Amino acid sequence: MRQVEGRKIRVHLPPGYDAGRADPYPVLVLHDGQNLFASEPEAWGGSWRADETIDALVDAGTIPPVVLVGVDHLGPGRIEEFAPATGRRAAGSRVAAYAALVFDRVLPALGDELHLRTDAEGVAIGGASMGGLVTLWMAAMRPERCARLMVMSPSVWYGRRAILKLLRRRPVAPGARVWVDAGVREGERVYRDARSLVDVLRAQGTEVTHYVEDAVGDHSESAWARRLPDALRFLFS
Repeated sequence: MRQVEGRKIRVHLPPGYDAGRADPYPVLVLHDGQNLFASEPEAWGGSWRADETIDALVDAGTIPPVVLVGVDHLGPGRIEEFAPATGRRAAGSRVAAYAALVFDRVLPALGDELHLRTDAEGVAIGGASMGGLVTLWMAAMRPERCARLMVMSPSVWYGRRAILKLLRRRPVAPGARVWVDAGVREGERVYRDARSLVDVLRAQGTEVTHYVEDAVGDHSESAWARRLPDALRFLFS
């Protein structure tokens, strides 16, 4: 556990981690850090058990060793911090401050301490629901900082689908790998919006985009945890 500007940052090191190895480690930054780790007492709605999933995939040789970084949300302030802001409001918004926290303070600090990659190809950003939405905003506004995106059940509907308008003006990094998914049991609006998102990404030239429509998926941590192994294989294998 770390603290950066009063924010809890949760870190999981993969099996065989060696700070002295020649090549720095790729890093996966996930939002809503309270919900990521196995047996996490602060989890609300359940845990993704992302640390156990990464360990199993690394041990099996399916993905390379990846360092997991979970950034805690602000509780009652979560929606405001993850909501997309555009136009003149964007620079001074809570979402811009959150992106700056992740890209300009958390990653540089941990990069030096834990021997992490901080280049776009070495950094993956991801989350679910509003966490998926803020992932897209960060990738659009700071495409030079992340080229691997995990977007689960994104809240595309927020702000009258403002994220789609933003992405049409500000594409994500060329050649970015983008995982998008949605659960059929989340409702027709959710998966239709996810399809629209994929259409926008592919239309702007993001060819490495993988979309999964989960026939039994609902809007829950357990659904996202179940899809996590496939998402990690796509992003890192």
